[in-house]
Amino acid sequence: MNYSESVAYIHSFPRLAKTGDHRRILTLLHALGDPQKKGRYIHITGTNGKGSTANAIAHVLEASGLKVGLFTSPFIMRFNERMMIDHVPIPDDELIQAVAVARAALDELRTAQPDFNVTEFEFVTALAFWYFHQRRVDVAVIEVGIGGDTDSTNVITPVVSVLTEVALDHQKLLGDTITAIATHKAGIIKRGVPVVTGDLVPDAAAVVTGKTQTTGSQWYRYDRDFTVLKAKLHGWGQRLTYQDEDETLADLTVPLVGDYQQRNMAIAIKTAKVYAQATHWTLTARDIRQGLAASRWPARLEKISDSPFIVLDGAHNPDGIKGLVVALHELFSGPVTVIAGILADKDYASMAAILTHAFATVYLVPVPGTPRALPEAGYEMLHEGQLKDSWQAALAASLDDDPDQPIVITGSLYLAAAVRQTLLEGTS
Repeated sequence: MNYSESVAYIHSFPRLAKTGDHRRILTLLHALGDPQKKGRYIHITGTNGKGSTANAIAHVLEASGLKVGLFTSPFIMRFNERMMIDHVPIPDDELIQAVAVARAALDELRTAQPDFNVTEFEFVTALAFWYFHQRRVDVAVIEVGIGGDTDSTNVITPVVSVLTEVALDHQKLLGDTITAIATHKAGIIKRGVPVVTGDLVPDAAAVVTGKTQTTGSQWYRYDRDFTVLKAKLHGWGQRLTYQDEDETLADLTVPLVGDYQQRNMAIAIKTAKVYAQATHWTLTARDIRQGLAASRWPARLEKISDSPFIVLDGAHNPDGIKGLVVALHELFSGPVTVIAGILADKDYASMAAILTHAFATVYLVPVPGTPRALPEAGYEMLHEGQLKDSWQAALAASLDDDPDQPIVITGSLYLAAAVRQTLLEGTS
């Protein structure tokens, strides 16, 4: 298969399985030589912030001299971004090879079990473990897909587990309460493995308390064991001061805005330090400073144009939208136009309500290229916001109305990816 055929083959697998267990992926991984058992890992989950945090952890450890794998989802510009080494996406020829090897293993399994199959995420996760092992990375930072306990990535024993935050999202899969969702996410905490978390809401903290007591895991919690003392905007980024029991690091710069990124960066720093201590690796203040300064992450309050002023953000649940609103009010003193596309399996009513109450001009648009897109009838039920057939139509309407007003495109990483691919293709 060539590159296009390989990617099409990956996308040909079912998205969801009837049973939430690890039997399928473990069977495939075993056929691939059990690569997940042969590396060092940092495992990260959370309702929001896990991508930005995973990215920063990888940058900090790379700055210290380690060869670092990074597995995240979804991709923004090209599929290859899902698995990177030292922030270089897997090359096309190596992706083709990985797919060929995994396909051969899967075909052999089907010879013995004709009905055997895996989901798309299971197949991609297996590819990542195989690729990182083949390339002999020193450590791989692995982002959970959904939840934690039954997630396909939860077949490893990491050096450090990370939980950024817990809020309501994916309720159909994880449950309708913070306790239920936190229980899923705390499933990545393993016996004797330290865990780093954000400042969790009480119900989530209670779950982690019980889990760490059961596993005997050392728990490092934001605003208790480490924190950001102060932070301020610094261009389209921030300057912050980090502190834990060991040291205070002043004037760290990060090219990300939003006060929630302060917490994410603190979690990233603490995680890198815990990893270094556990593996007897030298991690200096200079490494941390350099890694944070390099921690750009697309479609997270990312400014992609100054004229017109366009910002992309992947907030895709009510908690993420609330954080976005706070950040935008801090960033802009005047009016802002919001273009929002929300998936049908999200709490679109709450998300749209938050946006329309916060901003005078909100366009609601479909998310292109996904069967999970909210149909027009779903938006019409909201009775708020202006409906447009596409984000392009909303963008044109906004520019016609006021070409100088900042435009923020949000609601889904899939929408942010589509916009970024269209507007920046060939420029980055």
